Amino acid sequence: MVAATLQTKFVIIFLSLVLFSCQNKIAINENELINGLEISRYIRTNEFSGSISIMYLENETLKSKRYYKKGKKNGHHQGWWPNGTKKYSFHFKNDMSVGEHLQWHQNGNLFTHKNFRNGLEDGEQKAWDLNGDLMYKYIYNNGRKYGIQGSVICNGGKDLADKND
Repeated sequence: MVAATLQTKFVIIFLSLVLFSCQNKIAINENELINGLEISRYIRTNEFSGSISIMYLENETLKSKRYYKKGKKNGHHQGWWPNGTKKYSFHFKNDMSVGEHLQWHQNGNLFTHKNFRNGLEDGEQKAWDLNGDLMYKYIYNNGRKYGIQGSVICNGGKDLADKND
């Protein structure tokens, strides 16, 4: 089997672009370039509209699926860990974060739950550790954080009191 050279990869990418350009869908492997540009730069420079799916190199499984309109993030963006579990679920409108943004640990437990409005954090934001224990919780209003910053002691401070006796 002949090792893939940079020129071979470029030809494959170019032919893929020609093949998929009519469909406004591009499927590429992780770390590949499109027309010599990094993926995000290609999307912005060419004001790409459509979807881009990125595959993991190792096992050719789906890493992420993202949607763009005139070079800006739009719609539901999703990502997966190499083992196939969900990694993130984000929503964008005109390149701004909107609605719920969720992230998961590789073991499938929820990592973060954030809310956005007009590109700014808004409402209750939470994060959990690998075991599912709440690490922090805070409130944002139009991008401004309210309340005491820092971690949450979910057992009412019992551990803190025990350690300080």
